[in-house]
Amino acid sequence: MKRIERLWRTPMQNHQRIRILIQYHDPLVAAGLSTILREHADFELVAETDQSSTAPDVLITGYEHGLACITGTASSALQVKPSGVLILTRRDSEWEIRHALECGACGYLTLGCALDELVSAVRSLHRGIPHLGQIAARKMADSIACEPLTAREMDVLRLLVEGHANKTIAKHLGIAAGTVKVHMKSLFHKLEATSRTEVAAVAERRGLLSLPPSLPERSAFHPQSARRYAAPAAFETCQI
Repeated sequence: MKRIERLWRTPMQNHQRIRILIQYHDPLVAAGLSTILREHADFELVAETDQSSTAPDVLITGYEHGLACITGTASSALQVKPSGVLILTRRDSEWEIRHALECGACGYLTLGCALDELVSAVRSLHRGIPHLGQIAARKMADSIACEPLTAREMDVLRLLVEGHANKTIAKHLGIAAGTVKVHMKSLFHKLEATSRTEVAAVAERRGLLSLPPSLPERSAFHPQSARRYAAPAAFETCQI
């Protein structure tokens, strides 16, 4: 009877296991992830050389490769649903997180997150539930409370940070000096700064200076892109 019961349970347990593929550029991080995840009975780690026709349920990878897999521009032939890509990265600036979300990222964790959060993220993605890590969620929450910058204000901000005076900024952008002053006033208000130096410091802290000039002619942040993700109730200390 025990033997029959064991044979009956095995297929069910295998079917319920979450197939995880780790593709990370740092071998030490990859090894650590593998060690952590192997401790959970419902996880099954698959190798990159696995020729199985069954695609992994969750792919844990870095920022650039994660976005490439989500947008379908990855060079590898790996077949994984965008909703199953978990980005694990050191990139924690407001813009970098927002950019990933706008590209369609459903899973985003920063290196140093709690171990329980990593495990929870994998299980959430497997169930089709997006997961935004605590640090990323906090950055997005802070952003929602801030007024968005327009594309033109971002142009002025970049030139301001480079040290250009208003007249030079006006010439560079092909607008009137008075218009530059209007944008400057708006920047001071939205970034809650009282000097050009403070404007640059706030922009650096929020990661706004990472925004490439070619990126969209729209506000620097859209709250809607973060509302699919439930922010964790508490912020835990880093353990990885």
